Amino acid sequence: MKLRISKVSNRARSIEDEDDEGFQNSTMPLCPLLPSVESFGGAATTLPHGRQSVVCSRRMPVDMAAFTSRCFPRTIEIPVRLRGRPLEALSGGRRISARLAHMLHRSGIRVLGRLHGLRVGDFAWERNCGLKTLHELDSLASALTNQPSSHGRTTRATRKLTALGTAFAVPKSVCDLRFDELPITKRLANVARSAGLRTLGNLHGRTRFELLQRRACGWRTVIEIQQLIERAISGEFDIARIGESRAVAELLTLLEQGIAKLARRERQFLLARIDGMTFAKIGQRHGFTRAYAHQVVMKTVGILRKTYGPRIPELIEMVKQRCLSTPRASGLTPSLLDQWVVNSTNSFRLSRKAQVRLIAALDKSIPL
Repeated sequence: MKLRISKVSNRARSIEDEDDEGFQNSTMPLCPLLPSVESFGGAATTLPHGRQSVVCSRRMPVDMAAFTSRCFPRTIEIPVRLRGRPLEALSGGRRISARLAHMLHRSGIRVLGRLHGLRVGDFAWERNCGLKTLHELDSLASALTNQPSSHGRTTRATRKLTALGTAFAVPKSVCDLRFDELPITKRLANVARSAGLRTLGNLHGRTRFELLQRRACGWRTVIEIQQLIERAISGEFDIARIGESRAVAELLTLLEQGIAKLARRERQFLLARIDGMTFAKIGQRHGFTRAYAHQVVMKTVGILRKTYGPRIPELIEMVKQRCLSTPRASGLTPSLLDQWVVNSTNSFRLSRKAQVRLIAALDKSIPL
Protein backbone atom coordinates (compact mmCIF):
# COMPACT_ATOMS: atom_id res chain seq x y z
CA MET A 1 0.00 0.00 0.00
CA LYS A 2 1.42 3.37 -0.99
CA LEU A 3 1.41 6.15 1.53
CA ARG A 4 0.13 9.53 0.42
CA ILE A 5 2.71 12.19 1.17
CA SER A 6 1.59 15.78 1.32
CA LYS A 7 3.52 18.38 -0.61
CA VAL A 8 5.78 20.67 1.38
CA SER A 9 6.51 24.20 0.21
CA ASN A 10 10.04 25.40 -0.38
CA ARG A 11 9.72 27.81 2.51
CA ALA A 12 8.78 25.03 4.91
CA ARG A 13 11.67 22.92 3.59
CA SER A 14 14.13 25.72 4.23
CA ILE A 15 12.88 26.07 7.81
CA GLU A 16 13.17 22.33 8.38
CA ASP A 17 16.68 22.24 6.90
CA GLU A 18 17.69 25.13 9.12
CA ASP A 19 16.34 23.40 12.24
CA ASP A 20 18.05 20.16 11.27
CA GLU A 21 21.33 21.97 10.72
CA GLY A 22 21.06 23.63 14.12
CA PHE A 23 20.38 20.25 15.77
CA GLN A 24 23.36 18.63 14.08
CA ASN A 25 25.64 21.49 15.16
CA SER A 26 24.64 21.30 18.81
CA THR A 27 27.49 20.95 21.25
CA MET A 28 26.00 18.00 23.14
CA PRO A 29 23.53 15.93 21.10
CA LEU A 30 21.00 13.81 22.89
CA CYS A 31 21.93 10.13 23.03
CA PRO A 32 18.97 7.88 22.26
CA LEU A 33 17.74 6.00 25.31
CA LEU A 34 15.96 3.33 23.26
CA PRO A 35 17.98 0.68 21.40
CA SER A 36 16.94 -0.80 18.10
CA VAL A 37 14.24 -3.40 17.90
CA GLU A 38 16.73 -5.98 16.64
CA SER A 39 18.50 -6.02 20.02
CA PHE A 40 15.55 -7.82 21.62
CA GLY A 41 14.79 -11.24 20.26
CA GLY A 42 11.20 -11.95 19.49
CA ALA A 43 10.12 -8.32 19.90
CA ALA A 44 9.49 -7.76 16.20
CA THR A 45 8.01 -9.75 13.36
CA THR A 46 9.13 -9.46 9.77
CA LEU A 47 6.52 -8.35 7.26
CA PRO A 48 6.62 -8.34 3.46
CA HIS A 49 8.96 -5.88 1.76
CA GLY A 50 11.38 -6.05 4.69
CA ARG A 51 9.24 -4.05 7.13
CA GLN A 52 8.98 -4.85 10.83
CA SER A 53 6.08 -4.69 13.19
CA VAL A 54 6.46 -4.21 16.94
CA VAL A 55 3.92 -6.02 19.10
CA CYS A 56 2.31 -3.74 21.70
CA SER A 57 0.88 -4.59 25.09
CA ARG A 58 -1.29 -2.04 26.90
CA ARG A 59 -0.19 0.65 24.46
CA MET A 60 3.50 0.17 25.28
CA PRO A 61 5.96 -1.20 22.69
CA VAL A 62 7.66 -4.47 23.49
CA ASP A 63 11.14 -3.07 22.90
CA MET A 64 10.47 -0.21 25.32
CA ALA A 65 9.22 -2.52 28.05
CA ALA A 66 12.06 -4.98 27.53
CA PHE A 67 14.58 -2.15 27.56
CA THR A 68 13.33 -0.68 30.83
CA SER A 69 13.09 -4.16 32.32
CA ARG A 70 16.78 -4.72 31.60
CA CYS A 71 17.70 -1.28 32.95
CA PHE A 72 16.08 -2.04 36.32
CA PRO A 73 16.98 -5.67 37.10
CA ARG A 74 17.19 -5.30 40.88
CA THR A 75 14.80 -7.20 43.12
CA ILE A 76 12.93 -5.06 45.64
CA GLU A 77 13.69 -6.01 49.22
CA ILE A 78 11.45 -4.52 51.90
CA PRO A 79 12.56 -4.87 55.52
CA VAL A 80 10.29 -6.92 57.77
CA ARG A 81 9.43 -3.91 59.94
CA LEU A 82 8.06 -2.03 56.94
CA ARG A 83 6.13 -4.77 55.16
CA GLY A 84 2.90 -4.01 56.97
CA ARG A 85 3.05 -0.26 56.34
CA PRO A 86 0.34 0.96 53.97
CA LEU A 87 1.24 2.74 50.79
CA GLU A 88 -0.67 5.87 51.87
CA ALA A 89 1.85 6.42 54.65
CA LEU A 90 4.54 7.16 52.08
CA SER A 91 2.35 9.26 49.79
CA GLY A 92 1.10 11.31 52.76
CA GLY A 93 4.68 12.20 53.63
CA ARG A 94 5.28 13.24 50.00
CA ARG A 95 8.00 10.64 49.59
CA ILE A 96 6.46 9.37 46.37
CA SER A 97 4.66 11.16 43.58
CA ALA A 98 0.99 10.76 42.78
CA ARG A 99 1.98 9.19 39.46
CA LEU A 100 3.80 6.32 41.20
CA ALA A 101 1.05 5.94 43.81
CA HIS A 102 -1.63 5.58 41.14
CA MET A 103 0.43 3.04 39.24
CA LEU A 104 0.95 0.91 42.36
CA HIS A 105 -2.76 1.09 43.20
CA ARG A 106 -3.65 -0.11 39.71
CA SER A 107 -1.22 -3.00 40.23
CA GLY A 108 -3.10 -4.07 43.36
CA ILE A 109 -0.39 -3.01 45.81
CA ARG A 110 -1.77 -1.57 49.04
CA VAL A 111 1.06 -2.30 51.49
CA LEU A 112 4.81 -2.21 51.04
CA GLY A 113 5.05 -5.94 51.71
CA ARG A 114 3.48 -6.66 48.34
CA LEU A 115 6.55 -5.12 46.70
CA HIS A 116 8.93 -7.56 48.38
CA GLY A 117 10.46 -9.98 45.91
CA LEU A 118 9.30 -8.13 42.81
CA ARG A 119 11.63 -6.59 40.25
CA VAL A 120 11.49 -2.91 39.40
CA GLY A 121 11.59 -3.71 35.70
CA ASP A 122 8.45 -5.84 35.95
CA PHE A 123 6.34 -2.69 36.33
CA ALA A 124 7.42 -1.52 32.87
CA TRP A 125 4.49 -3.48 31.44
CA GLU A 126 1.96 -1.51 33.48
CA ARG A 127 -0.10 1.19 31.84
CA ASN A 128 1.25 4.77 32.05
CA CYS A 129 4.49 3.59 33.63
CA GLY A 130 7.52 5.28 32.08
CA LEU A 131 11.17 5.83 32.86
CA LYS A 132 10.42 8.50 35.47
CA THR A 133 8.11 6.18 37.39
CA LEU A 134 10.52 3.27 37.24
CA HIS A 135 13.43 5.40 38.34
CA GLU A 136 11.41 6.78 41.25
CA LEU A 137 10.41 3.26 42.31
CA ASP A 138 14.03 2.14 42.12
CA SER A 139 15.13 5.11 44.22
CA LEU A 140 12.38 4.41 46.77
CA ALA A 141 13.39 0.76 47.09
CA SER A 142 17.01 1.83 47.47
CA ALA A 143 16.11 4.27 50.25
CA LEU A 144 14.07 1.67 52.12
CA THR A 145 16.77 -0.98 52.00
CA ASN A 146 19.76 1.42 52.30
CA GLN A 147 21.38 -0.21 49.29
CA PRO A 148 22.72 1.19 46.01
CA SER A 149 19.99 1.83 43.49
CA SER A 150 21.52 -0.65 41.02
CA HIS A 151 23.81 -3.63 41.31
CA GLY A 152 24.87 -6.62 39.33
CA ARG A 153 25.55 -6.30 35.66
CA THR A 154 25.24 -2.70 34.48
CA THR A 155 24.84 -1.55 30.93
CA ARG A 156 25.55 1.76 29.29
CA ALA A 157 21.88 2.70 29.38
CA THR A 158 21.68 1.75 33.06
CA ARG A 159 24.61 4.04 33.88
CA LYS A 160 22.92 6.90 32.02
CA LEU A 161 19.71 6.47 33.98
CA THR A 162 21.65 6.19 37.24
CA ALA A 163 23.47 9.43 36.43
CA LEU A 164 20.11 11.19 36.22
CA GLY A 165 19.63 10.43 39.90
CA THR A 166 22.83 12.20 40.91
CA ALA A 167 22.69 15.72 42.26
CA PHE A 168 23.87 18.84 40.47
CA ALA A 169 27.17 20.24 41.74
CA VAL A 170 27.39 24.01 41.39
CA PRO A 171 30.64 25.69 42.56
CA LYS A 172 30.40 28.73 44.79
CA SER A 173 32.05 30.88 42.15
CA VAL A 174 28.99 30.66 39.88
CA CYS A 175 26.22 30.30 42.46
CA ASP A 176 25.18 33.95 42.18
CA LEU A 177 24.39 33.82 38.45
CA ARG A 178 20.68 34.46 37.94
CA PHE A 179 18.58 32.55 35.45
CA ASP A 180 16.97 35.72 34.12
CA GLU A 181 20.35 36.99 32.88
CA LEU A 182 21.56 33.72 31.33
CA PRO A 183 20.94 32.44 27.77
CA ILE A 184 18.27 29.84 28.48
CA THR A 185 15.25 28.64 26.54
CA LYS A 186 11.72 29.61 27.44
CA ARG A 187 11.06 26.01 28.46
CA LEU A 188 13.87 26.07 31.03
CA ALA A 189 12.75 29.50 32.25
CA ASN A 190 9.28 28.12 32.97
CA VAL A 191 10.70 25.10 34.78
CA ALA A 192 12.99 27.31 36.89
CA ARG A 193 10.07 29.58 37.76
CA SER A 194 7.83 26.68 38.79
CA ALA A 195 10.61 25.07 40.85
CA GLY A 196 11.50 28.33 42.59
CA LEU A 197 14.98 28.52 41.08
CA ARG A 198 16.42 32.02 40.97
CA THR A 199 20.16 31.39 40.71
CA LEU A 200 22.41 28.52 39.70
CA GLY A 201 23.17 27.99 43.37
CA ASN A 202 19.57 26.87 43.92
CA LEU A 203 20.35 23.80 41.77
CA HIS A 204 23.12 22.60 44.09
CA GLY A 205 22.09 19.33 45.73
CA ARG A 206 19.00 18.82 43.60
CA THR A 207 18.83 15.64 41.57
CA ARG A 208 18.05 15.42 37.89
CA PHE A 209 15.20 13.09 38.66
CA GLU A 210 13.67 15.70 40.98
CA LEU A 211 13.55 18.18 38.11
CA LEU A 212 12.11 15.56 35.75
CA GLN A 213 9.05 15.37 37.97
CA ARG A 214 8.26 18.98 37.16
CA ARG A 215 5.69 19.76 34.54
CA ALA A 216 7.09 20.22 31.01
CA CYS A 217 10.58 19.21 32.17
CA GLY A 218 12.12 16.48 30.03
CA TRP A 219 15.50 15.09 29.10
CA ARG A 220 16.40 18.06 26.90
CA THR A 221 15.83 20.48 29.75
CA VAL A 222 18.02 18.47 32.11
CA ILE A 223 20.81 18.37 29.53
CA GLU A 224 20.42 22.11 28.95
CA ILE A 225 20.89 22.72 32.68
CA GLN A 226 24.03 20.59 32.73
CA GLN A 227 25.44 22.45 29.73
CA LEU A 228 24.62 25.76 31.39
CA ILE A 229 26.55 24.78 34.52
CA GLU A 230 29.51 23.63 32.45
CA ARG A 231 29.56 26.93 30.53
CA ALA A 232 29.46 28.85 33.79
CA ILE A 233 32.32 26.80 35.26
CA SER A 234 34.42 27.38 32.14
CA GLY A 235 34.20 31.13 32.76
CA GLU A 236 31.96 32.02 29.82
CA PHE A 237 29.70 34.09 32.09
CA ASP A 238 32.47 35.51 34.25
CA ILE A 239 31.82 39.16 35.10
CA ALA A 240 35.26 39.88 36.52
CA ARG A 241 36.16 43.51 36.10
CA ILE A 242 38.58 44.29 33.29
CA GLY A 243 40.44 47.48 32.51
CA GLU A 244 38.61 50.30 30.83
CA SER A 245 41.16 50.30 28.04
CA ARG A 246 40.07 46.78 27.06
CA ALA A 247 36.35 47.08 27.78
CA VAL A 248 35.35 48.41 24.35
CA ALA A 249 37.38 45.86 22.40
CA GLU A 250 36.05 43.06 24.62
CA LEU A 251 32.47 44.22 24.08
CA LEU A 252 32.78 44.43 20.29
CA THR A 253 34.42 41.00 20.16
CA LEU A 254 31.66 39.38 22.22
CA LEU A 255 28.97 41.04 20.13
CA GLU A 256 30.38 39.71 16.87
CA GLN A 257 30.80 36.25 18.36
CA GLY A 258 27.23 36.36 19.61
CA ILE A 259 25.94 37.42 16.18
CA ALA A 260 27.74 34.44 14.64
CA LYS A 261 25.81 32.10 16.99
CA LEU A 262 22.40 33.44 15.95
CA ALA A 263 20.07 31.65 13.57
CA ARG A 264 20.35 32.64 9.93
CA ARG A 265 17.11 34.65 9.74
CA GLU A 266 17.74 36.43 13.04
CA ARG A 267 21.28 37.29 11.96
CA GLN A 268 20.10 38.63 8.59
CA PHE A 269 17.40 40.80 10.13
CA LEU A 270 19.73 42.22 12.79
CA LEU A 271 22.56 42.99 10.36
CA ALA A 272 20.15 44.70 7.98
CA ARG A 273 18.78 46.80 10.82
CA ILE A 274 22.16 48.01 12.14
CA ASP A 275 23.18 48.81 8.56
CA GLY A 276 20.44 51.44 8.53
CA MET A 277 17.61 49.58 6.79
CA THR A 278 14.07 50.23 8.01
CA PHE A 279 11.78 47.50 9.29
CA ALA A 280 9.50 47.94 6.29
CA LYS A 281 12.34 47.34 3.84
CA ILE A 282 13.61 44.37 5.85
CA GLY A 283 10.18 42.75 5.77
CA GLN A 284 9.75 43.52 2.08
CA ARG A 285 13.11 41.96 1.21
CA HIS A 286 12.31 38.68 2.98
CA GLY A 287 8.59 38.57 2.22
CA PHE A 288 7.26 39.53 5.65
CA THR A 289 5.42 42.44 7.16
CA ARG A 290 7.01 45.37 8.94
CA ALA A 291 5.57 44.23 12.28
CA TYR A 292 7.12 40.77 11.92
CA ALA A 293 10.53 42.24 11.06
CA HIS A 294 10.33 44.50 14.13
CA GLN A 295 9.38 41.53 16.30
CA VAL A 296 12.30 39.42 15.07
CA VAL A 297 14.83 42.21 15.54
CA MET A 298 13.66 43.00 19.09
CA LYS A 299 13.74 39.31 20.00
CA THR A 300 17.22 38.96 18.52
CA VAL A 301 18.52 41.94 20.48
CA GLY A 302 17.31 40.30 23.71
CA ILE A 303 18.97 37.01 22.78
CA LEU A 304 22.23 38.74 21.93
CA ARG A 305 22.23 40.65 25.21
CA LYS A 306 22.04 37.38 27.21
CA THR A 307 24.40 35.31 25.04
CA TYR A 308 27.25 35.57 27.54
CA GLY A 309 25.19 36.08 30.65
CA PRO A 310 25.91 39.32 32.54
CA ARG A 311 29.15 40.02 30.66
CA ILE A 312 27.68 42.05 27.78
CA PRO A 313 25.42 44.21 30.02
CA GLU A 314 28.37 44.85 32.34
CA LEU A 315 30.63 45.89 29.46
CA ILE A 316 27.92 48.12 27.99
CA GLU A 317 27.63 49.88 31.34
CA MET A 318 31.38 50.42 31.39
CA VAL A 319 31.28 51.90 27.89
CA LYS A 320 28.40 54.14 28.92
CA GLN A 321 30.27 55.47 31.97
CA ARG A 322 33.38 56.03 29.90
CA CYS A 323 31.38 57.90 27.29
CA LEU A 324 29.83 60.16 29.94
CA SER A 325 33.20 60.84 31.60
CA THR A 326 34.95 61.73 28.35
CA PRO A 327 35.39 65.52 28.13
CA ARG A 328 33.82 67.33 25.16
CA ALA A 329 32.02 64.17 24.08
CA SER A 330 28.36 64.69 23.26
CA GLY A 331 27.74 60.98 22.94
CA LEU A 332 28.92 57.72 21.45
CA THR A 333 30.16 58.20 17.88
CA PRO A 334 32.06 56.04 15.36
CA SER A 335 35.13 58.26 15.72
CA LEU A 336 35.07 57.86 19.50
CA LEU A 337 34.89 54.09 19.14
CA ASP A 338 37.79 54.25 16.71
CA GLN A 339 39.90 56.08 19.30
CA TRP A 340 39.13 53.52 22.00
CA VAL A 341 40.06 50.45 19.93
CA VAL A 342 43.02 51.94 18.06
CA ASN A 343 45.50 49.91 20.10
CA SER A 344 43.46 46.69 19.97
CA THR A 345 44.81 43.72 18.05
CA ASN A 346 41.30 42.36 17.39
CA SER A 347 39.84 42.63 13.90
CA PHE A 348 36.15 43.44 13.53
CA ARG A 349 33.82 42.71 10.64
CA LEU A 350 31.20 45.32 11.45
CA SER A 351 31.71 48.93 10.53
CA ARG A 352 31.97 51.59 13.21
CA LYS A 353 28.51 52.95 12.36
CA ALA A 354 27.00 49.46 12.64
CA GLN A 355 28.73 48.93 15.98
CA VAL A 356 27.33 52.20 17.33
CA ARG A 357 23.81 51.30 16.18
CA LEU A 358 24.14 47.85 17.73
CA ILE A 359 25.27 49.20 21.11
CA ALA A 360 22.44 51.73 21.01
CA ALA A 361 19.93 48.94 20.33
CA LEU A 362 21.23 46.96 23.31
CA ASP A 363 21.02 49.95 25.67
CA LYS A 364 18.82 52.86 24.67
CA SER A 365 20.08 55.00 27.55
CA ILE A 366 23.50 55.46 25.94
CA PRO A 367 23.83 58.98 24.53
CA LEU A 368 24.49 59.12 20.80
